[in-house]
Amino acid sequence: KAAEVALLRLHDFNSQNLANTVWAYAVSNFPSNVEFGTHPELVNLIVSSVDNFDEKELFQLHQWNLWVREKIGKSLLPLHVSGHCLKIFSSSRFSYSILQSDVARALHSTGVAFKEDAILNSGYRIDLLVSIGEKEIVIEVDGPSHFIGRSKKQNGKTMLKHRQIRALDNLKVISVPYWEWNAIKEDLKGDKLKGQAKYLKKLLE
Repeated sequence: KAAEVALLRLHDFNSQNLANTVWAYAVSNFPSNVEFGTHPELVNLIVSSVDNFDEKELFQLHQWNLWVREKIGKSLLPLHVSGHCLKIFSSSRFSYSILQSDVARALHSTGVAFKEDAILNSGYRIDLLVSIGEKEIVIEVDGPSHFIGRSKKQNGKTMLKHRQIRALDNLKVISVPYWEWNAIKEDLKGDKLKGQAKYLKKLLE
């Protein structure tokens, strides 16, 4: 088993090896991952090494911790460690793309209430949080960097984010892939806004 080999080599891991390994377990999400991914020896090593992790590695540890909560219903990290990971994760810098701006403009034209760049309880920063009555829906604007190569298959990072938001924030996640958005046709006046608004309304039905 890969888990047994990893446990044997655990104390040879540096902080990067450790963060990459637990993050990969969270992304792949196989049922067999839980035994290693929640093992006391692993958890103790993470806690004792927490000062050695850089920002990117703390991001990965936070997502692993979310995965643990998703699988066993609770965090295995002490509050000061999980809180530190959450703080770093939720205060991450973000890039506001032209594509996201375009989607927000079209969404505004539909008249629905929404927030841009909202932070959820899980710590995830999302593109758009739409409010329809009592219901909230997440819209993620997924550009080329969210997919594997030139395929239409989401990469592990994007799949993990969407899955964890659904599981832990209990919110519906709608993806707006760049190729669908770019394919919306202009009207006779050369404007795409009506078509874009129609597309978003259909997604939100």
